[in-house]
Amino acid sequence: MDRHPTHRGHDRPAFSKADLPADGRDYPAADFLQTRRMQLAGFGFRHTLDLLQLGREERVTRLLLDDPIRHVDDAMGLVVWANKLYRERPGLGLWHTRDRRGRFIGMFSLTPSGDAGDVAIGVRLLPGAWGRGYAIEGGAALCTHAFDTLELPRLIAQCAPDNRSVPPLLYRLGFRDAGTGEQFGNPALRFRLQRGDWSGLRPRGRRGRDDASR
Repeated sequence: MDRHPTHRGHDRPAFSKADLPADGRDYPAADFLQTRRMQLAGFGFRHTLDLLQLGREERVTRLLLDDPIRHVDDAMGLVVWANKLYRERPGLGLWHTRDRRGRFIGMFSLTPSGDAGDVAIGVRLLPGAWGRGYAIEGGAALCTHAFDTLELPRLIAQCAPDNRSVPPLLYRLGFRDAGTGEQFGNPALRFRLQRGDWSGLRPRGRRGRDDASR
């Protein structure tokens, strides 16, 4: 799963005054989805330091396909873009994620990708949250939301070829290999999950049927 599906800084869309919160207020950062151990909510400017923490963690950024969030302007621009997405594409977005103790652990996302109307699933977690099953827990919740609530026909995902942790996670969700390509000028492995193939988590190490021929 691409660790984060944001645009490169120079490709981010321009914003108008209408995209900003009124009267100098922050965005509401409303709760979006709760899993067994996590709370996903919208992003506000109050989360800028969390985004910078994620963007400046080398262990997180070294295998990203897009540019990391290194500066305050990057983080604030991402918050504006996320809230524009909440408004224009209800049910899609990037979500600030906390554990049961209220600690920030990263973010999950469902975002438009490419010109074919595809939606990409993504996750980016702080190293302290690695190896605890958060990525698969959140990924399964977002697949259920995408297919059962939004009734999307499919989801896609991408990751760097050297990223060994993402493909097994995607296979457990039922994604299948969809070849290789480029994302933001970087080589990328591609994956696809059709709505009809979503049936919940699969056992570890098991790929979907017909994967060997794809």
